[in-house]
Amino acid sequence: MPDYVVTIGGNTYHVGVGRVEDDRVEIRLGDRTFTAQVESSVRKNPKTPTIVREQRIPDASLSPDRTTPPGEHGGRGDILSPLPGNILKVMVKAGDRVEKGQIVAIMEAMKMENEIESPLAGVVSRVAVHEGDTILENALIMSIGS
Repeated sequence: MPDYVVTIGGNTYHVGVGRVEDDRVEIRLGDRTFTAQVESSVRKNPKTPTIVREQRIPDASLSPDRTTPPGEHGGRGDILSPLPGNILKVMVKAGDRVEKGQIVAIMEAMKMENEIESPLAGVVSRVAVHEGDTILENALIMSIGS
């Protein structure tokens, strides 16, 4: 029990304050111990500060389309990112003719280079990424029409 020196009406007392639970506190006065009820909390604020940070959620409508919404899948000729990563090289452009299995882009994911292949033969109708872009899993890389 921490000891305090309290002066009341000119008289000095040595008081020990013990356990505090809800609105009750244990007090030692001399060799006697009492349980007292307090009307306001005697607990101090914790010494560890509480940090309150405003959560910032970016407005997805302001950023380029880097992912396919959950539950949606690309169309027949859409090439989607298998993993989140960085586009290292785009090997075709809109209007190029590609064959099934042809490497159309290289991306880095999990410190490994991944070759992205065309799922079908056709003409590249749209390239949605640029070299150096960071994309999420299921992001549209490009679309191929037949």
